[in-house]
Amino acid sequence: MTPSPRAGRTLVLASLLAATLAVTSCAASDSPAPASSAAVAPNDGVDGGGAAEVASPALALVVADADGELTLLDLETEDRSILADADADADADADAEAVLGTGRFAHLTHVDPDGTRVDIIDSGRWTVPHGDHSHSFLGDAGTIGTVDGTGPADIRVGDTATAIRFGREVALVDHEKLADIDDAPRVSLSVDPTGPVVPFSGHLLATAGESIQIFDAEGTATGVAAPCAGATDADLTRVGAVFACDAGAVLVTREVGGALAAELIPYPAGSAPTSDLAGRADRPDLAGVAADQGAWLLDVRAREWMLLATDTPLLRAAAVGDDDSRTVVIAFDGTVRVLAPDGAELARTEPLLAASVSDPTLRDRVQLIVDAHHAYVSDPATGAVHEIDHADGAITRTLEGLDPHRIQLVG
Repeated sequence: MTPSPRAGRTLVLASLLAATLAVTSCAASDSPAPASSAAVAPNDGVDGGGAAEVASPALALVVADADGELTLLDLETEDRSILADADADADADADAEAVLGTGRFAHLTHVDPDGTRVDIIDSGRWTVPHGDHSHSFLGDAGTIGTVDGTGPADIRVGDTATAIRFGREVALVDHEKLADIDDAPRVSLSVDPTGPVVPFSGHLLATAGESIQIFDAEGTATGVAAPCAGATDADLTRVGAVFACDAGAVLVTREVGGALAAELIPYPAGSAPTSDLAGRADRPDLAGVAADQGAWLLDVRAREWMLLATDTPLLRAAAVGDDDSRTVVIAFDGTVRVLAPDGAELARTEPLLAASVSDPTLRDRVQLIVDAHHAYVSDPATGAVHEIDHADGAITRTLEGLDPHRIQLVG
C-alpha cells in the first residue's frame, strides 16, 4: 500500500487486515452461519482476554467509505455501528486502498507533514484455528493503539504479529501484547524491501531484490532464501506463507525443530502469472486471475497449479478451500461464478456487478471475500454488498445503503 502525499493532513488508507490471537473456546472449523453470539463455557483453560467465548464465529463486515469512516455491519443481526469516524481534515478525494485478509483488526493510515500515523482498530470479533476445531470470541470494539513512522506504511499480518513497515524499519505489533502497541518493538532490516514483509514463525519474510529472504526476529539474515522476482502479494495458509512471484509462488514452511525452508512452486511453462492470490483463512488453497485465460487454483499442500479456463476474462478469484476445491470468481460481464477444480462452472449469478465492473473508476473497488458458506462482493455502483451462497450461486441478501470503498470480513 503506497499512500500518495497530499498537502495538509490527509487520510490515505483504510486497510482491513487479518490478525489472529491464541485464545479460547472450541467451535468446529467450518461453523455454520449465521454466527451465534451465545457464550459457551471455556473447556481448555485458555484466556480470551476478557472477550466472551461464543458458539460460532460472530461474523461482521467492516466497510470503509471514501472519507475513512469505518462501519461494522453485524451479519447475524444486520445492526451497524461506527468503528472510526471520518477524518474531518481528510481530502474527500483521497484514495482508499487496502491490504486484504480476514480476522479481527482494521488499520487506518493518515499522512501529514510531520509523518505517518497508523491507527489500529479492534472489531472485537475473531476466530482462531486450533487443530481440528477453532476458538471464537466476541468482545469490545474500538481503537487500541497507534504506530507512528515516516513515509509510506506497508501493513502485513503474520501468524503471531502484524508488521507495519516504514522503509527498512518494521514495527512489530505482537498479537498477544495489544496493551503495548504504542511501544511496539522496531526492527531495522539490512536490506531495502521491494515488496511485502511478513512475520511468520518468529521470523520476518522479506521480499528484497529478486528473492524472498528470511530474517530472524532481530532483523538478521538467516541465509535462507528463494528466488522471487516481481513479488506482489503474500498470504498465510494452513501449509505456510505464500508469496506471488513472476515465476510462480514461493512457499515458506516451518520444519521440525523450528527452522524455516523456502521453495518455489513454478507455473507451468509459458503460463501468465497472477498478481494477487486469495483464499479462505487457514485453508490450503489460493486462487488468482490468470490473465485473460481464466483463474489459477493453487493447491499449496500438493504444490500444484491448476488452470481453470473460462469463456470470459475475470476480475477477481478466491479459493473456498473446501473438500470440493471450489473457486469463486467475478467475470468482466459482472457475473459471479463458482468453478470446480477442473474449471467446470457449477453456478452463475445474473450480471449483478455489470455497472461497477464496466466503469474504470469503480472497477478497482469491486472486492470478493469468501467464507465457509458465502461469498461477499462489493458493488460500488449501487452502494451495496451482495451475499452469495457459493453452493448454488443464490443471492441470499443484498446489504444496501453503503459506500463500499473497501470491505473486510471479521469474526
